[in-house]
Amino acid sequence: MSEEKFNFTKAYKEIEEINEWFQREDIDLDEALKKYERGMELIKKCKERLKQAENKFEEIKKKYLKDE
Repeated sequence: MSEEKFNFTKAYKEIEEINEWFQREDIDLDEALKKYERGMELIKKCKERLKQAENKFEEIKKKYLKDE
């Protein structure tokens, strides 16, 4: 996933796929470490994106509710 355009929906889907992979019985340790790191990277980016969205919602709310 490139830095220029983060896609939250695709990242979330990939996290779900990683989670499903870990539900299998026959997981490879080296692959598990790679997938765990990738999952943590995606979770961090998703949290950052959610925080940006939350800040934007607050900004919009203040803009339109400042006269109340």
